[in-house]
Amino acid sequence: MYRTQEEKQKYIDKIFKDKALFEWEVLHVSSHYDRLEIMQILAQTLVRDKLKYEINFLYLESYDDFKFTQIVNIIFHEIANEWISFATDILYYPKKEAIEELQGKERVKFIHSLAKSYYEKYKRQIFEEIADTFIELVSNVKQDKDATKLIQETLQSNLIKNRQILEMHNFSQLFTRIKSAQNIKNSDITTAKMKVVEMKKKYANPNIDADEKQKYYSLLEKSNKELTKLKHQGLDKFDPGIKRLKDTMVQSMIGMSHLS
Repeated sequence: MYRTQEEKQKYIDKIFKDKALFEWEVLHVSSHYDRLEIMQILAQTLVRDKLKYEINFLYLESYDDFKFTQIVNIIFHEIANEWISFATDILYYPKKEAIEELQGKERVKFIHSLAKSYYEKYKRQIFEEIADTFIELVSNVKQDKDATKLIQETLQSNLIKNRQILEMHNFSQLFTRIKSAQNIKNSDITTAKMKVVEMKKKYANPNIDADEKQKYYSLLEKSNKELTKLKHQGLDKFDPGIKRLKDTMVQSMIGMSHLS
């Protein structure tokens, strides 16, 4: 790719001065949809793993522990790791030298600026994932006093605004709505599974001709995709009250992020 070390260094210098080039070469993104896809994956990594004790309600012990001040730093480290992979795999740099290329003040500033830009544009994906963990907490709770305490603290916190339109003012009301939504989802999943079984039987029928077989194959694929999509849908898709709750939590977090 580059015959001399000098050519390689010039290329690296160029990458760290051009965000679009860095994104294309290192992160393999070139559009809004690419960035959105990356942030949807990263949102799950942040909420479900990297910062689970700070922003995942399934792991919080108290609402006072909830904070998202480290999100940009984690995005920074994820981007830095992508650079290291690029430098070692594509430029054949030893890992130590790849890390050294990141040490300069301007390059740290460059990556931090990129991380902050991703956060500002796509933080809704992160906040929606956080709100989902709160709904999951309520759905999974089993008379756990600590969990119900956290839920009640959250319902009374600045995350929940416009309480009058939510129609859910305490744990009991919220629990009832979420369980009802879960039952609706489970019923829809059962129906979707039955449809998949039906399509499998029709597709496996030895008495149908090639055209019918192709038709049922397409319908079977469609049914499987619908079932997979249904399984991954949040409970907010099955109850307007839960959707309002999630929306107000997300909007509150967006407001709080401007103050952090």
